[in-house]
Amino acid sequence: MNIEAVNNTPEFDAKRWRAKFSGEFLNVNGHTKMGLTDHFGPLRVQRPFYPEGPDCLHLYLLHPPGGLVGGDKLSITLCAKEHAHILMTTPSAGKIYRNISGIKQGQYVNIQVADNATVEYLPQENIIFDDADAELMTQVDIKGSGTFIGWEITCLGRLEGDNPFLTGGIKQGLTLTQDGIPLFMDRLLFKAPSDLQISKAGFQNKSVYGTFIINQQVMSSELESSLITWQEHQNKTLSLTSVSITQKPGVFIARVLGDKAEQARDTFESLWALLRPHVIRKKACAPRIWRT
Repeated sequence: MNIEAVNNTPEFDAKRWRAKFSGEFLNVNGHTKMGLTDHFGPLRVQRPFYPEGPDCLHLYLLHPPGGLVGGDKLSITLCAKEHAHILMTTPSAGKIYRNISGIKQGQYVNIQVADNATVEYLPQENIIFDDADAELMTQVDIKGSGTFIGWEITCLGRLEGDNPFLTGGIKQGLTLTQDGIPLFMDRLLFKAPSDLQISKAGFQNKSVYGTFIINQQVMSSELESSLITWQEHQNKTLSLTSVSITQKPGVFIARVLGDKAEQARDTFESLWALLRPHVIRKKACAPRIWRT
């Protein structure tokens, strides 16, 4: 039995380096374990970690080459079965390098969350180098009372290395559905140089942006005051970063816009630490790879 690959992953030919990881995660007597897995190419996982106990599996997804050149494609499928709980992260930033091949490079993620399962998708940032031609597509499908907590952070160029994003393109999407009903659909398509990079309705001359999302009604009377205080504090103390929060029907959204990936990660980690105990009744337990 094979786990289905990501539906929107393009066909691969001899000019492309394909890497794939598909994994299912099962709850066996209160213990989340890895079930059927399938991998191809340079995309692997370390052994599962259980810093919070057996019910929550921490998964580190490794891509040893460290980045994608023209034609490289990563396909990632995570399937959490009923009552399973996984926290997935990466040991370092993903890198989308300059493209000289004329063939798109990209990452395609499909996450399936069963009824009463929990997936926390907390990768480190993706850095899009100047003159890249990148696709970053993430699809999350949730069933019943499944819970998804996730973020994605993108850096356009490397300002600290004096390598801004002056030319190139990016196609990016993040979609959540619950029982087949769309909760959130985010799409970005642009080629640099673009007015989007400088406009007030766009990136405002910032190079780092991110989205944090939970498929729950988070802005309750219990939490609303704490969230507003948190947002005000972040915007006051981080001079290079702007943060906004929004509660839509069935989905909580936070956005970050700035110039430093580390500040964006720290912002989302502090929000995760604030909300996790209320959403899944567990205190935040940061993966140790974040501190190494």
